[in-house]
Parts: sequence; structure tokens; C-alpha cells
Amino acid sequence: MKKWILISLVLLALALGAIYLFIPSKLKISQNLRIEANKEGLYRKLSQPASWAEWWPGSKTMEATGAWELDGGLFQPLEQKMLSLSILLKEGSVETTAELTLIAIKTDSSLLHIETSFPASNNPFSRVAAYLKAVKIKKHFASMLQAINKNYSSVAKLYGYDIRKEKVVDSNLVFIATQLKSLPSTEQVYTMVKKLKDYILSQKAGATGNPMLNVFTRDSLLFDVRVAIPVDRRLPDAGEIHYKWMLGGGNILITEVKGGPEEIKKAYNQVNHYITDYKRLAPAIPFESMVTDRTVEKDSNQWITRIYYPVI
Repeated sequence: MKKWILISLVLLALALGAIYLFIPSKLKISQNLRIEANKEGLYRKLSQPASWAEWWPGSKTMEATGAWELDGGLFQPLEQKMLSLSILLKEGSVETTAELTLIAIKTDSSLLHIETSFPASNNPFSRVAAYLKAVKIKKHFASMLQAINKNYSSVAKLYGYDIRKEKVVDSNLVFIATQLKSLPSTEQVYTMVKKLKDYILSQKAGATGNPMLNVFTRDSLLFDVRVAIPVDRRLPDAGEIHYKWMLGGGNILITEVKGGPEEIKKAYNQVNHYITDYKRLAPAIPFESMVTDRTVEKDSNQWITRIYYPVI
């Protein structure tokens, strides 16, 4: 009997020793994942708590506290930092702060790193329980990073629009420029379009694309309005109608939008974000290609517009 008691005591001592040997007094949990996404664009998304609904892998949000639930764990966005985001994490009795750090690898790829740590108890049973919580938190981290990767690993998902870089094809344009004291109406825009179409016809030339529109204001008091149509050859200036040549083969960003002025404005904002994030420069003004004839389709929600933004 004494022998079995002695063996039991030895095994217990070995088990306790293993617990203290293999489970450190401070548990550190981290996960890494490379994602094909621009760091600035990704940071802008993740730093907005409202956007968490787009990618969060859990089942619900706790609206009263602003925390997000994932398999029993609660995650609450905290303050933004220059290179990372702080997240309050609760897993059972464990409450700690995790840091989600974004590191640029290239302009179109980033490294996501999430890390936290918390002390383990000196009590062996509590120490094992803390270790099991750490294992669960590590799974939470993996699920979060995979969800971010799934939702934001393409330009279309990250910026909300399919922004493509292509080459300038229509390099010959004729345009009319005017200045107004308010945003131009559809009728005013298409009056300018008609003048251009009549001129192109009079020159026995052909249009090679849809009418294009650019509106710019510095102070919301005066609006510079330009309407252009791409043509198949160079045409002479004629009164208010002028010719413009764009460098053929140059780079241009293109995205397509369905909706009216507010949706088009949102798309412009995202294209501008893209230009800043990818460190591009705009050598010329952007244009809206009015694919839908807005005099025929009165419902602006049905308008199709392509934004063309020259870049270098």
C-alpha cells in the first residue's frame, strides 16, 4: 500500500512539475496572416467599428457594450493607434487587451499580427484552466484573421468598388467648359452634350464613347463644368468647343457605379482613397462616363456611370 501511495505522490509531483514547466507564468498568444490588401485601406476599414459587421465571423454583436461575440468570447474595439488597433478581450474569467497590428509588405499586401498576454495562476488547476482559455483565444484569433482575409483580399471588397487600372484608349476628346452658380441639372448637361454631338456630326467624325462629365468646385459657390465626348480623330476648335488630347497608352483607373449623385460621390471618395493608398498621382482631371442616357432614364438609382481617373 505504501508503495502505491509513493508512486501516486511521485506521479502527482511529476504532473505538477510538468504544469509549471510547460505552462509559463505569463501566457502569450499570437497569430499572423499575410493578406493581399493595401495596409492603409485595410486599416481604414478595421479601425471603423461599424465596418466590423462586414467581416466579423461571430454570430452577433452585443449592442449595449459595443462588444462582438465569437464562440463565447467577447471582443470590443478600443482606441486606434498609429500602427495598431486595441481590442478588449473577454474569455470567461480572463480579461485582457489584444493588439491588432498591420505591417505593409508591398503596396498591395500586408501582414496582420494579433497578440495578447495574461498571467497564469500559481494554482496548478487554475493554471491549466488559463492554458485552455489561451488555446481557445488562439483559435479566436485565427478565425478573425481568416475572416478579414476572406472579406478584404480584393480591391473590390476593400474599397467597395471594382477599381481597375487600364490603359487610355480614347485619347481624342472634344469638350465644352462653363461655370455655373449651382450644380448643373441633367438638362444643362445634355444641352452641352447635344452641342458636341452636332459639332462631331458636322465634322463628319465619329464618337468613340459615351458623353463624359466633370464638375469641380473650390467653394460651393461657383462650379466648373466640363462635358466631353471621345472622338475618332483630332478636330479643330470651334467657338466654345475645344479639342483635348490625352496620352494614349497612359494609365487610367476605371470603376463602374450604379446609382445617382450620392453613389457617384461615394465612388469618387473611394477612388481618391485608392490613389492615396497606392501613392499614385493624378496628371489630369477625372471624368464620369455617362453610360445611361439620363434624359431617358429618370430614376437616378438606375444610372450606370463609369469613372475614369488618369494616374501616374
